[in-house]
Amino acid sequence: MELGKNAVLVILVVALLAIGAYVYTNTGFQRESVTVSGDAEIPINPDYASVYISIETLNDSAQDSKDSNSAISEKVMGELKILGFSDKDIETINYNMYPDYSWENNQQKLKGYKTVNLLKVKMSDFDKVGNAVDAAADNGALIQSINFELSPENENKAKANAIEAATKDAKLKAEAVAKGSGKRLGRLVSISTSDYRYYPYMAYEKTMDASVAGNAIEARSAITQINPQELKVYANVQAVYAI
Repeated sequence: MELGKNAVLVILVVALLAIGAYVYTNTGFQRESVTVSGDAEIPINPDYASVYISIETLNDSAQDSKDSNSAISEKVMGELKILGFSDKDIETINYNMYPDYSWENNQQKLKGYKTVNLLKVKMSDFDKVGNAVDAAADNGALIQSINFELSPENENKAKANAIEAATKDAKLKAEAVAKGSGKRLGRLVSISTSDYRYYPYMAYEKTMDASVAGNAIEARSAITQINPQELKVYANVQAVYAI
């Protein structure tokens, strides 16, 4: 009987010790920690260009607007195909038709029905940017913008490199804090990625209310001055280290 009581007592002591160890390990109030932010900015060259083509038509009726837009779109697409662009290189970003109004004599006046078809033409050969601009301008379309970007494959690689560099930066800062406070850096408690971004380089953007002719002149002029700039991929992580 006495042996049984001793066994129960031992079990209770072990259980209390286990609970105490768990509380000590997980609550963290007995253990000091440092929270740091790691940052990194990775330079990378763009590997493809995108020409955004806007096909805009305004007519008295919705059907006429739609038909006019389709006719111009077919001409632009046909010319792009002749120049060697395939279906996978051309993407419809947005298609919209709506009544367009003006404000005259304190009254809203219907100008007509506007149809907008926005296409994105991608290319890895930067020399083909001019071809895409010509295909659009020569067939009555507008150049919305010309961007130099990262392909999904290169963006993923750059993202991984930036996050890795930001993680190393966080550890470096944590080590400095620990050393400066006379402590020693302990284990990594938690880490999270709070921010990642990169911005394409916009070499040209359509001015407000540009005519087809004026837009073509602007875009073609921009092409002659294009010098793709280095892009910056930025990442940030938040890390907590025990000290």
